[in-house]
Amino acid sequence: IRLLEKENIESRPVWKPMHLQPLYKNYDYITKKNQDISGDLFNNGLCLPSGSSLSVKDQNRIIDIIISMIK
Repeated sequence: IRLLEKENIESRPVWKPMHLQPLYKNYDYITKKNQDISGDLFNNGLCLPSGSSLSVKDQNRIIDIIISMIK
């Protein structure tokens, strides 16, 4: 998020899963083979710009920046 911000690209963490919200912390939730997939996505996921007005040029810029960060 910080690296994208330096490139003037807004991003944010993904939405917190319901079972991690204080109100629902004592309720059962669905897992797959005891793996908390939504929790993993929350801890490792990233919401990127995705508006309908995002041009192909801007999409490619974002993709190129992310690829360069991974390398």
